[in-house]
Amino acid sequence: MASSRPSAVTNESFRSQPSIEEKMAVLVKRVGEVNGLVLKSPLYWESIEFLAKDEVSRGIFYGLPDQCKLHYLKRKVKASNVAEMEPSSQPFGCYDDY
Repeated sequence: MASSRPSAVTNESFRSQPSIEEKMAVLVKRVGEVNGLVLKSPLYWESIEFLAKDEVSRGIFYGLPDQCKLHYLKRKVKASNVAEMEPSSQPFGCYDDY
């Protein structure tokens, strides 16, 4: 008769799994290290969201040589690689003429 008590191997495997926060911290760091990717650009932000949601694409991204990562992100995430303007301290933010 099989025991319902988890084995030591199962417990060890469960404990060694990184938390979602740790996984996302690694993802943000790795995206930020891509040569040619403009931080705070739509491509930067959308790449983080895309890779956070798609484990297979995240694995491909991690496995690619560094010189291919930006090209991969541009192909998968159709977004601008130009930095967005920071929100203004002016009322309504986008009306800089006032």
